[in-house]
Amino acid sequence: MPSRLLKKIPWATLRVRLTVWNTLVVLLITLIALLAVKVGARAALYREADAVLRGEVNEVTIALRDLYPNTDAVVDELRRKAAGHEERGWFTQLLTDDGKTIWKSESCPPEVAKWPVARGKFENLVQVGGYRFARRRITDPADEPFHVRIGMATAFLDDDIDTLTRLLLPVALGLSLLTPLVGYWLAVRATKPLAEILRTAEHLKPTRLGDRLEVHGTQDELDRLSLTINRLLDEVAGHVERQQQFVADAAHELRGPLAAMRSSLEVAISQDRTVDAYRETLADVLEEARHLSKLSNDLLLLAETGNEDRALSREQIDLAAIARQTVAMFGGVAEERAVRLVLQPPAGPVQVAGDAAQLRQVLGNLLDNGIRFTPSGGRVTVSIGIDAARREVILTVADTGCGIDEEHLGRVFDRFYKTDASRTHGDTVRGGGLGLSICRSIVERHGGSIDVTSMAGRCTTFTVRLPGTAQTA
Repeated sequence: MPSRLLKKIPWATLRVRLTVWNTLVVLLITLIALLAVKVGARAALYREADAVLRGEVNEVTIALRDLYPNTDAVVDELRRKAAGHEERGWFTQLLTDDGKTIWKSESCPPEVAKWPVARGKFENLVQVGGYRFARRRITDPADEPFHVRIGMATAFLDDDIDTLTRLLLPVALGLSLLTPLVGYWLAVRATKPLAEILRTAEHLKPTRLGDRLEVHGTQDELDRLSLTINRLLDEVAGHVERQQQFVADAAHELRGPLAAMRSSLEVAISQDRTVDAYRETLADVLEEARHLSKLSNDLLLLAETGNEDRALSREQIDLAAIARQTVAMFGGVAEERAVRLVLQPPAGPVQVAGDAAQLRQVLGNLLDNGIRFTPSGGRVTVSIGIDAARREVILTVADTGCGIDEEHLGRVFDRFYKTDASRTHGDTVRGGGLGLSICRSIVERHGGSIDVTSMAGRCTTFTVRLPGTAQTA
């Protein structure tokens, strides 16, 4: 949904949804708390009332046994209790074992007076309508059973509960009104960093790759989100910069041969020339065309190896066999340049997982560089070893050429980077500055690494490390 539509829908914002959820949760908790208070208060009041009623029944039981056989004195005790708590609606009743009333207070409700007597020697509490009473079957010293009831109206208990509820309702209403306001304020504060992130993200453009999200140092999730987005922006900026540099370098490299070809052709057609002159011009144009062809092939190969989305062929490869084949292929070139090409193979097969054609390209580029930069009478040595501790296969290409100055070592794997052209010793086939960059891209896609060491004027050594397989001895 477009952002302009989201702005027209109030409930689509995160702060509003947080406010609504916060309000609902607080109101639900408040409602549960009010119900819990009401239920707890009711239970406490009734529990206290029940304790008082039981205590009164116990006193009457003791009085009956002490005053027997003077039943009138027992009745007076019951009358006194009823009168002493008349404002609370207390009532008393004394019955025989067959349910006949000996005496009852005037406030004793009819439904309580008609309630059947309890059988057995026990006491319990009975709720009849709006009245609650404690009853007990007792015997006097002559084992004559009586039944005592002392009760009260529960209306005043319910009134106390209603009063407590009325006191709590304003609190609940205040929370209902205050919670959305406080919740919205908290939501605004909580989402303020997120709003800043959105504002910055909306202004991000390919032409403003230096913009970054603000990090507040709170170490919370929003700070981590900002750091993650900043890292992504760094990678995007680096990628765009590399692509722009790559395009600029490629255009520069292509422009040179094209300009040379155009210049040669324009000179050739500017006036009549001999056949040999035309043949020489065509040879120059052909040489430039070869250079363009090699450069374009290298560009395509670099783009192919740099495509991380393209699946890499993984098969078991004998790196020693690839080394023997590649060295044999470059044997003629080395002999033509009077360079000794030496292979120091391992004792047996060395297995790695990867693409045979790409690994052959790596070794071929390294041999091509070594032979071109090694003067006549020099030596290029290819060796393969195994680092058992790290379970890696080590491919080394060392030459006794002119070496690389220390100032250039850190950039030899950059695209289109070239050192002094005189190092090629008059080589007619110019390099495009992509060979070592292609090697690094291929090796890294295979999970390995490539390094270079050199001593200016003496030697250069390229070391490739590749993950070994379970068959690697």
